[in-house]
Amino acid sequence: MRPVTIATTAFLLEDSPHTVEMNVARAVDYIESAKGSDIVCLPEMVATANVPKELEYYAEEFPGKITRIFQAAARKQGINLVAPYLVRIGKKLYNQATIIDRKGKIVGSYRKLQPTAEELRRVTPGDDLPVFDLDFGRVAVIICMDIYFPEIPRIYAFKGAEILFWPTVSHGPTQEALRTQATARALDNSLILVESNLANHPPYAPYAGRFRPATARIIDHNGDILAQTGRRHGVAMATVDLDEKRLTSHCVLIREPDEIREDLESITRLDLYAREYAKLSKSRKRKA
Repeated sequence: MRPVTIATTAFLLEDSPHTVEMNVARAVDYIESAKGSDIVCLPEMVATANVPKELEYYAEEFPGKITRIFQAAARKQGINLVAPYLVRIGKKLYNQATIIDRKGKIVGSYRKLQPTAEELRRVTPGDDLPVFDLDFGRVAVIICMDIYFPEIPRIYAFKGAEILFWPTVSHGPTQEALRTQATARALDNSLILVESNLANHPPYAPYAGRFRPATARIIDHNGDILAQTGRRHGVAMATVDLDEKRLTSHCVLIREPDEIREDLESITRLDLYAREYAKLSKSRKRKA
């Protein structure tokens, strides 16, 4: 067995504007609430959630004070951390998730590959698909809009990722669509998928004029939701066994039951897909 306890946050937004300092302090509170877990995930752009428009793209040169605060929090709680916030590298701005280990060391970072059209006015897209080896297993990250591109988690699966973190601030196209997308990415790639999002208070129904879905959730490789916060802010937590065989029945038809990831990988036609994508890339122009 290889048990790991995963925690993820639904981050509370006030009706009044936040400050960067308030957001970072609140993030540290959530990290403390996740004490006892092996890893905790914060939502996308956590430092600038709900700040005034002039601070919307605030970012420190990386690594800066915000990074050091998160390093100290991870070290204090003895917890691995997925901390997504905007960073500057020279003249470039990135929507980045920084991976920090239990000792407060920066393990690496993932930069959002598929920013929205609005983000692209300021944010430089990432160009790498890293996986991170932590003390319990191998993890990877997608951020918000990335979930619309199923190629990304598929590549991570081939690289051996066991848990995929999805920090986001997404609220649509519908809340059901978000759940369906997250479930599909977990199921298609035999991954544990972990979502972190934003919350209002009180927990508004989706038709009540507020749009923050709140839900932080942990979805297993079968598409089952192991833990969630519902529409409320807080921390969702679940323990999974990363050595558990990821089985299905009569899908791949190599053996019964299927060992789904291994069996799917053995028949996946990567050479064909790579060739077709290469041809398509020559005939497509990105507008942004």
